[in-house]
Amino acid sequence: MNVTRRQMLTATTLLAASTAFGHSEREESYAYVLANVKAGKTSLPDDKYLPFDWAFSEISAGNEGIKLSWNQPFPPKNRFASLRITSATDVREILVLEVKTAKTGKKIADWDLRFAALLQPFELQIPQEDLQAIFDEGIILKMVKGTKPFWFFTNNHSEKTAPKAYLPHLLIYEKGTNKDAESSDRWKERLLSLESLQTFGWQQGIVWDGLLEMSKKSARAKTVLEQQLALYFANNSLVYCNLNNIKTVETIHTVESILPFAILAQTNPTHPLLKTAIAFCEAHANAEGVIADGKGTDRMLKTEECYTVSYPLAVLAKTLNRPDLARLAIKTLQSRISILEKGTGIYQRGTEQGELFFENWSRGVAWYLLGLAKTLVHLPESEEKKSLRISFQKAVDKVLPYQQSNGLWFAFFHRPETGLETSGTAGIGAALTYGYQNGLLNRNSKKATEKAQSGLLPYLTPDGYLTGTAQVNKGGDALQQNGFRVISPYTLGFSAHFVTT
Repeated sequence: MNVTRRQMLTATTLLAASTAFGHSEREESYAYVLANVKAGKTSLPDDKYLPFDWAFSEISAGNEGIKLSWNQPFPPKNRFASLRITSATDVREILVLEVKTAKTGKKIADWDLRFAALLQPFELQIPQEDLQAIFDEGIILKMVKGTKPFWFFTNNHSEKTAPKAYLPHLLIYEKGTNKDAESSDRWKERLLSLESLQTFGWQQGIVWDGLLEMSKKSARAKTVLEQQLALYFANNSLVYCNLNNIKTVETIHTVESILPFAILAQTNPTHPLLKTAIAFCEAHANAEGVIADGKGTDRMLKTEECYTVSYPLAVLAKTLNRPDLARLAIKTLQSRISILEKGTGIYQRGTEQGELFFENWSRGVAWYLLGLAKTLVHLPESEEKKSLRISFQKAVDKVLPYQQSNGLWFAFFHRPETGLETSGTAGIGAALTYGYQNGLLNRNSKKATEKAQSGLLPYLTPDGYLTGTAQVNKGGDALQQNGFRVISPYTLGFSAHFVTT
């Protein structure tokens, strides 16, 4: 699957049109009602960049805010609405927007967008009694907590705009839309489009990994994967927006950014940037072949690297006939097993000196299980592989008893007060599905996956995004423990493992 100039032009055309493959007939039960955005002219600082040069608007501390309005007629009675905007920057602080009607000034809510991730939609349920006023008056969004400008994607009559789901809009839907017989398929409409594009690195890698699984049986998934890859890897290069809104060319900053190369290697094994990924991994390996960010006593081993490093290296080893890369993959896994798995706990991170953090954090466990499962499938047979398989099965045996009766896991397995959490559940379910399908696990895992899949359905939005996910891990323990939940489009890639048809 070579990324050609023609594919790049096709993908760019899709971006310019702000659409992706259209929408299915199922959308009659919900609709995106796009907002008109009234804001002063904003330009990016010279050293800043937004993904794909999409148009944006800015809300800053101390100003009067911006106005969103709708020219469409008021929707039929008994319809519900959620307000959405999508972040065009990576927020590293508490951010709250006051939402009020534009003329009468009635306060609708304080909208909590804390630690917003780049390309992350946020959703605010609108009370039905306020919907008429919002259509009549519009709303004002004003920053009441936060110190840095907040950028979000808009249309602004630009030739380059985000797809509809990422533009400011009201999602109008019928009550119970996410619970009807067709709801289990709506996530496919989001995944099989540009509405699943994510920040380059582990988030985009998860989406592509899911598309790769679906592409084995779906021509449409294969086409979408080709087009999304073309937006980053066209012309034998790599261009993306990093978390500091800096345009980054052919550079890798962290071990968590290696995951996309697992998919690139399986679709375009001669792409020159694969050598860059290999060189990065080799440069971050210690004398024993264990890969991690940092140097010396500052090195931190994380479960993420099981999935974002060992899996890509196993793929590269097989694709390029490089046994040395398989050894790096194995050593990196073995180090996580020996350091991060203790007693009944699987820790998300730890030092090589023995300090451990984030015990039984569900998303961290998902990385651990996915990394083991994916790497095992691509490694050649060996005694070390047999040992890794036993470790994988033992880890699964630890995880399954923590699954709750509704199919979900708590954010921290052993701490119910941290609340049920969907991204970890979806990731664990993906690992169990993949392990079972590839002969690594028994039917108990299949049953747990089916239970998780059923339990996640109530958390789908009417258009198929997964809610109930803990925010990206930028706010330390407190952010993961306090019950704050968001939409995370990268979880669409996990869902693709459940159903690969």
